[in-house]
Order: sequence, then structure tokens, then C-alpha cells
Amino acid sequence: MQRHPTDRLTFSPTVVTLDSGVRVAYDHVPSVDSCAIGIWVKAGTRDEPRGHAGVAHLVEHTAFRRTRTRTNHRIAREFENVGAYANAYTTKEETCYYVRTLSDHALRVLPTLVDVVLNPQFSEKDINKERSIIIEEIRSYEDEAEEYVFDLAEQQLFGSHALGNPILGTVESVRTIDAQHVRDFHAARYQANAIVVTVSGNIDFPRFLDAANTLIGFGKRPKNTVRRTMPKEMVIAKRRFAGNTQQAHIVMHRRTPGHAAKQRSALTLLNLILGDGMSSRLNMRLRESQGLAYNVSSQLQLFADVGMLSVYAGADARKEQKVVQMIERELQQLQSHSVKPSELRRAKEQARASRLMSLESLSARMTLLGKGLLDDGKPEDPYAMIDELLSVDADQMKALTSEICSPNAWHQLAMVPSVE
Repeated sequence: MQRHPTDRLTFSPTVVTLDSGVRVAYDHVPSVDSCAIGIWVKAGTRDEPRGHAGVAHLVEHTAFRRTRTRTNHRIAREFENVGAYANAYTTKEETCYYVRTLSDHALRVLPTLVDVVLNPQFSEKDINKERSIIIEEIRSYEDEAEEYVFDLAEQQLFGSHALGNPILGTVESVRTIDAQHVRDFHAARYQANAIVVTVSGNIDFPRFLDAANTLIGFGKRPKNTVRRTMPKEMVIAKRRFAGNTQQAHIVMHRRTPGHAAKQRSALTLLNLILGDGMSSRLNMRLRESQGLAYNVSSQLQLFADVGMLSVYAGADARKEQKVVQMIERELQQLQSHSVKPSELRRAKEQARASRLMSLESLSARMTLLGKGLLDDGKPEDPYAMIDELLSVDADQMKALTSEICSPNAWHQLAMVPSVE
């Protein structure tokens, strides 16, 4: 498959290191009048101290409440007075604080965003408020069985390793986190060598750099080295339990190589072929052909050193075993016969289209910069990634499906109605 010459839109980011050691990446998009600014921190769920699950997320939540010079009301006004939208999120491996704004307001919102990230004041009063909010968030999340089973699946796959912890934490763990725990996590993880700033859009970059150099300083604070350990392999297990649900929520999942592995592109294509899309094997067999499940899909998560490929199906509890059997049959077929040439071509085109269309979003482009700098030390080149995907051949897919798709190597988890 050849890439059309017009595929190569402009994506040639500039990376500059500030005096503080913080790296800044700028992706110039001249055709727009806005920008997306992100401050990324290499601090996520897997970096939390044992017993403090949820502290990374609690830091992110509470940071917007108060800084040394700004109240939460002033923070909100300084963003919204210029029509900007600011938010943040925590993942297993990083935290991102971001703002979408018009280009001519970039230098007005930057000081507020930097202040939120670097100078939050974690008072006991604010921690108590956010703790209560997050506990309600956890309870609400646990009411969504389709989402909650994936947290349980990650615990099953990664055991007591921090990657097995929910991003929100648990009610029990969040209750034990006090203001000092939050301050300690922020002080230890929010360091210059673990922070990058990314901008995608149309701004005056030299002026932005000057402002960032002035605003982002760490003085004599020592650099922190992020040390991460890989989770150990868990014994393959099957778990079935009753919950407050109307359907059976079934997850089959297994461990895979991670983001840095050479099989990354083949895994991406396998996920598309297996269950990520209307034409995927599982959707065509279980939903369209057999009518066994309203919702069936697969998803791939790639962390730095390990990954998780999972299949989800929501079905009538009376059809649970048949659903599991059909998923196992499709996995067995992939292991024995790999993928068809037509499936591989379609998956490549889906992956190519997804990546090219994402370049039309400033937020997505900004994310390419941030995750690339944190994960690989440089912004991810979407065109190189497309070339890598298009170069995957039948032999590589056969090797992967032979290794990955044995049904006996997949964990199983099912939440079923309390009364069937």
C-alpha cells in the first residue's frame, strides 16, 4: 500500500530546552487562530507509593483549587475571561494539564496554567473537599459495570503492582491520603526532568519561550529519577462474581509487550481485526451474525514496558458461556490461521486514516508531542508511525497471532446479575 503524496501534511515540531531543564515542543499550524497548550508530568498511577492508590489523581484535582497567589475562583476567571477551556487528566503513566485558547491569549493563560502545575497549595481543607468528591466519583464509576470490570481486569492481570490500581484509587485508599501525602508526591514527582510543555497551533513562539523561561523555574530543587518496575507475570485465572447489573459483563484479556516493543504496530492491527470496529471479527460474529451481544469490542493499552489486550462483551447472562466459547473460537482461529490478506489491508487503512485525521485536531497533535517526549524522548512522528504500520507483513502477523491468541493464555472475568 502506497501513501498518497498529500498524506504528508505539516508536522515538524521544534523542541527547545529551557534554562530549568524543562523541554518545550512547538508544532506550528499556521492555518488556525487558536492553540492547545499542555504541561505533561511523568507521574501517574504506577508511580504512587504502596498504599496510596489515587494520590496522583488527587494531586491533579486539588491543584486547581489554590496556588500561592490564586484562589480557585481567580484561576477559573483567568481562563474563562479570555474564552479559554482548561482541564487535566491522570493516566497510569502521566498527568496532563492543558488549555485550549485563541492564539492571541496564549501568553495570558500560560502564567495561570504554570502556577496551577508548579505552585499548588495543598491545604487540609482543600484535600478534604476533593477527597469527598473523588469518593463519590469512585462510587459512581463502580455503578457503571461496563467500565468497572476493566479496573478489575487490570487488577487480575497486574496483581499488586501499581499498574493494577484504579486511577481514581479505591474508597479505602483515598480515605487514607492526607495533605502531607499529596505534598510529598507533588514535590517528588513534579521535577524539571519529568515535565514537558507542548504547544500545537499558531502562536508567537519566541515570545512564548521567553515567558516560559521566566515562569518555569526550579531553583536548587534536586532532580528526581523516575524508577519503574515491570509487573510480574500472573497465573492465568478465571473469575466470576455477582454484581448489581442487568447483564453479564465479560472481559477476556492477556498481557502483551509494551509501547517500546517491535510488535507494537502488529498489535495495533491485530486489535483492529479482532474487535475494534464494525467490520471486526468479533462484531461480525457475535453481534451481526449471532445476535449474542449488543456491545462487543476489543481494546489495546500499551504502557512503557507492558501492555494489555482485552475483549469485552455485554450479553444476557443466559448466553454468557456461548459468548465466551465464540470469543475463544475466534482467538483459536487467529492462532491457527492468522489473518486474511483482506483483513490486514483493511486494518492498515483504518489505522492510517485514524492517524491522519487526528492531525486535524490541535489537542491530538499536542498529545503526540507530549507523550512522545515523555515516552521516547522526542515527539512521535505520525508519518513514521504510519510507515511502520503499513510495513507489517503477513509473516509478522502470523508470528504475533501464534504467540498472542492461544485462548488458554487469556484471563477471564465476568460480572453477572445477582439473581439470574
